[in-house]
Amino acid sequence: MSPKPSITIDHQCRHISPKGNRCHMLIDENHRPPQGTSRPTLCAYHADRLRVTIPIVEPEVLAADLLGDIQDFSTPGSVNLFLGNLVKQLACKGIARRDAIALAYISQLLLNSFPALERAAAAEKKAAEEKETARIDALIRQQARERAARRLQQSTNSAVVVRTDGQTAAGPSKDSAGGQA
Repeated sequence: MSPKPSITIDHQCRHISPKGNRCHMLIDENHRPPQGTSRPTLCAYHADRLRVTIPIVEPEVLAADLLGDIQDFSTPGSVNLFLGNLVKQLACKGIARRDAIALAYISQLLLNSFPALERAAAAEKKAAEEKETARIDALIRQQARERAARRLQQSTNSAVVVRTDGQTAAGPSKDSAGGQA
C-alpha cells in the first residue's frame, strides 16, 4: 500500500528578494492579508514594509481627490486634469506607484481614442449633411416638376379658345396665308 500524500502547510514568508531568495521567517498570523487571499502570507517585517509602501487611504477620499470636478472623460481636457491630479497624489505618496502607472496607462488609452472618436463624429456629421442635401435637392426637383406641370397646364388652357358657335378650336390655324383650313 502506498503512503498517503501529506498536505503540508507552508509557514514561511512568501516574500522573494530581488536576488530571488525567499524569506526564511515565519508568517505573521496577525497580518491582514490582501484582498482575495484566504490567509496571511508575509512575516511581520515584510508585512510592515508592505504597509509603508502602500499608503492606507480611503478609496472615496482618493477618488474625490483624483476626479475633482471631472464628470466624464469625454474631452482631452478632462483626461489631462485627471492626470494632473494623479501626479499630485503620486508626488505626495497618496497613491501607490503601481496604481498610478495603471491609471496613467488607462488615461493614455483614453487620449489615444479621441482622434478616432472625432473622425467617427465627423463622418456622422458629413453623412447627415449629405442626407439633408439630398432631401433638399429632391424637394427642389419636385417643386420644379410641379411648376413645369402648372405652366404646361396654363399654356394648354390659354391655347384652347371657345368659338361663338359653341365649338372649341385650337388657337391660330396652322395656315399662315390667311386662309381657313
